Order: sequence, then structure tokens, then C-alpha cells
Amino acid sequence: MDVDTGTDDALALLYAIGHPDVDVVGISCVAGNAGVEQVVINTSKVLDAAGAGDIPVARGASLPLVERSRPERDFHGADGLGGIALPKSTRESSPLTAVEMLSRQIMASPEPVTLVCLAPQTNIAMLLTQHPEVANHLQRILFMGGSAITGNTTAVAEFNVWQDPEAAACVTESGIPATMYGLDVFTRLTVDQRTADRFRAHDHPAIRLAGELLYRRGTRSDGSAPDYVGVIGDAGALVMLTHPELFDVRAFPVKVNLTGFGRGQTIVDQRAITTDPGDTGRTPWPIIDVALDGDLEHAACAFVEVIERFA
Repeated sequence: MDVDTGTDDALALLYAIGHPDVDVVGISCVAGNAGVEQVVINTSKVLDAAGAGDIPVARGASLPLVERSRPERDFHGADGLGGIALPKSTRESSPLTAVEMLSRQIMASPEPVTLVCLAPQTNIAMLLTQHPEVANHLQRILFMGGSAITGNTTAVAEFNVWQDPEAAACVTESGIPATMYGLDVFTRLTVDQRTADRFRAHDHPAIRLAGELLYRRGTRSDGSAPDYVGVIGDAGALVMLTHPELFDVRAFPVKVNLTGFGRGQTIVDQRAITTDPGDTGRTPWPIIDVALDGDLEHAACAFVEVIERFA
């Protein structure tokens, strides 16, 4: 997993650790929802709450590949976790860089690895560039990012892709099978407030944390919060990983726009795909899987069931 642990990355980590069929072999951290040092701290605290084993957590990129200056993002609060007070972690982060750790863990795996990216894809682009041999050991790259509709950072660009569009382009153009879990589903997969309240009152730290995180989704920089919405955000990508049958996923040509006002947009060509070599009107963009819709009620139930397993 590659994360920039804010509130929804934290929900995704809880789900991944709690799911019996998911084996997390390494977590790389990158700047995004918070600075990379804070992301490492947040990740370790969430793993503690989940009672996770000794999973390598490695520090990665602090800046995008090209645009080296980005404004601070405070959607998840100053600390990335909406101000939730968690015990200080005694976990030691990996002495390896994120790229080195990812390469080592992927190459050492006896089975092909799924790389789940929930953040700007700077670490992943550097991994594929510096260690191209990992491509043959990756089953798929599943990334939260992009949109086939509108943006959330600009009118057309989603945050993770907008933060480092060159990295996103590197990933989508790598030839490795990829699935885009974007805003089309991201903004609509929610957990009801009654469940969040029940989680907040629970004795287990992981379940209680999940409830607090659901309430902190959308915390503003002034410390206030909007009305409860319960969007699980990045965690939805993990639900799709474990329950692909619940989601409407289709293959489309996708291009990451690197220029002008549309910089950071994922242009999803939803016209019928043609294989006619004489059709010069179609740009040969990489074809990736794109999540467009799903049975979101049952997907939310699947998320809740996994969180409840901690009890």
C-alpha cells in the first residue's frame, strides 16, 4: 500500500489489516494529505490501533516529481487525522526508502502483488523507473485518483492526480494492468451516522477509531466540521479490491493531462473502443479499468463487517 495517511487512508488501513484475505506486506508513505513525516507518524498510530504486526513502513517522497511547490492541504486537519488524539507509536519506520522497501517486498513475494495506491503516485513512478523489474511481479496497480466526471481540486482534476500528474501518467502508461477508483464512486460510498456512533462508543481502539474517522471526514482548517456525511473515501478502493463483484468497472482509454488549465485531469474516453488501425481519429491512449458505479449499499455493509471483525 502507498498512502498519504489522512482520515480516509486511515480507514483504508483499518480495513486492509482487518480483512482476513488481505496480506499487507509493506506500506510506503508520501506527502499529500499531510507532510511525509506526519504521514509516517499517522500510519504507525493507525497500525497500532489495529493491532497490526511488524509491517514495514517506509518514508517516501516529500515533493512531486516536477512541480516542487504545492500549497498545504488542510481538508483533513493540521495533522491529517482531523485532530484525533492517538497514543504515540513506538514502531520504528523502515531504514529503507519507500522505493527500496517496495522493490524488496515485491520481488520477495512468492505470488504476484497488487499495489494499492491511495495517494499522489510519486513513489510508484520512481519505483517503476528505478526498478523496472518489479513490473513482472505486479498483478495490478489499483489507485485512488482521477475522475471521469468533475474534479475536486480544480474543475476537472482530482487531488491525488493533480498533486503529481507526471507520476500518474507514468503509472497509467507503464503497461501494468491498472484500475482507477476515482471520484465517480469515491464521493458516494458512505456509512450511516448510526453505525459511526456505534463505532465511536466501542471498547476496541480500531473500531472506535473508525467511528471517529468517519466523523472527521471533511474537517476544516478552523477545526470545525461539516454535517456528518460518512464518506469512507480511499477505503472504498480496498472494498473494491476484496469485492470486485459489487462494482461496475469498465475498460477505457485514459490520458492524464499535463498542460494548461486541465492539468491533472484524467481524460476518460468513454466512446466505444475501436481496434481499427485505420481509425486515425482515436489517440492510442493506454486502456485501463475505470470504476464508474456499484452496489454501494452492499459495499458499505462489506466495509462495516470488516471493521466489526476487530471486536
